[in-house]
Amino acid sequence: MQKQQTVIKQGGHTLRVSIFGELIDETPCIVLLHGGLDSLDTWKGFPEAIAKKTGLAVVAYERFGHGKSGQLTKIRETDYRHHEAGTVLPALLREWGIKKVILVGHSDGGAIALMAAACIPDRVVGICAIAPPLVPNSTVREGIKRAIDDYENSNLAAKLSVYHGDATEALFYGWANAWLSKAFDHWSCVEELKKISCPVLLVFGQADDYGYQESLSLLQTHLVHPAEELLLEGVGHMPHHYAREETIEGIVKLIKKCESVYGFKTLH
Repeated sequence: MQKQQTVIKQGGHTLRVSIFGELIDETPCIVLLHGGLDSLDTWKGFPEAIAKKTGLAVVAYERFGHGKSGQLTKIRETDYRHHEAGTVLPALLREWGIKKVILVGHSDGGAIALMAAACIPDRVVGICAIAPPLVPNSTVREGIKRAIDDYENSNLAAKLSVYHGDATEALFYGWANAWLSKAFDHWSCVEELKKISCPVLLVFGQADDYGYQESLSLLQTHLVHPAEELLLEGVGHMPHHYAREETIEGIVKLIKKCESVYGFKTLH
């Protein structure tokens, strides 16, 4: 399988990119959107596994402030996920010449994928949202407080620094402080959810430290078309690592549904 490592300039920042397979005109590709404390490297073998199973090209890019793609200098604004969905991702798709895309996002990336489908409905033909936190409730915030304790008193800082190096502290507190801020109390993506028209797959681990029930309920209430749901017993916040086979099989089924809705054919 062809694999390309490159960088792209966006908004004055240099972002790392990995492409698995060959981007082909008129054939949809998969774009991966990582989580709030993740990087290009924390996907591990997931992108290549999807590319092999589906026959579609997979593009994974690293958001600013993550991994080796720059360092945050201030706390994130509460609309950082809206900005990524409505400004950064559409610009990257135009730069790559990608006309049709299936978005697969984990955690923050899952939320970004959902909102992007509302922002660029002409390009997004399918979404797999893995453990997207959509409600800034006490369960999510307690999980973040436990992460802060782990970062400050245990080994989370060391684990993250393997991937983010000198950018680790800015990334961690930029994420944690944004979610715990008073300004985040009323964060919402309900209006975006109401505008999604493409097929959606929701993947949640039922043992997620950040909870999942309220986010799932929000999606069930506001999505116009019912989503497919994959609820995994005994799995935490990272189903793509700890229930990889089930997650990828779910993505394959999503692609087949996208084919039937939009009439395109994949390589398999």
